[in-house]
Amino acid sequence: MPLEEVVKVSRNYQITIPAKIRQKFQIKEGELVVVIYDENEHVIKIKPLNQS
Repeated sequence: MPLEEVVKVSRNYQITIPAKIRQKFQIKEGELVVVIYDENEHVIKIKPLNQS
């Protein structure tokens, strides 16, 4: 089962990556992530830049 969390979009259109997901992918403050819109699945994906 995938990790799922509900997050709120701030007034500046920002979201916080939930702690469980940050920990699983070892995302640290200041690191870069890629935001991808998958047209086939109609979902937004966030991928750590250092992962292939």
